[in-house]
Amino acid sequence: MTSPQQTYETSTETTDERLKVAARCRECGGIYSAWLFADDTVQPIGRKDGCRCGASAFEAISK
Repeated sequence: MTSPQQTYETSTETTDERLKVAARCRECGGIYSAWLFADDTVQPIGRKDGCRCGASAFEAISK
């Protein structure tokens, strides 16, 4: 099993399609590691159903 090739730039990981960022839940303020996609979609890593509070809207707080 191989993983997608990634390049490293200072403290962030990038791939061709996504950037690893810190993200905040817009409802409760919970902080997660997340993927930021080219279309500005933010997806918490390992949380396909969204935040533990039930919300699914996140904002990137780092890049």
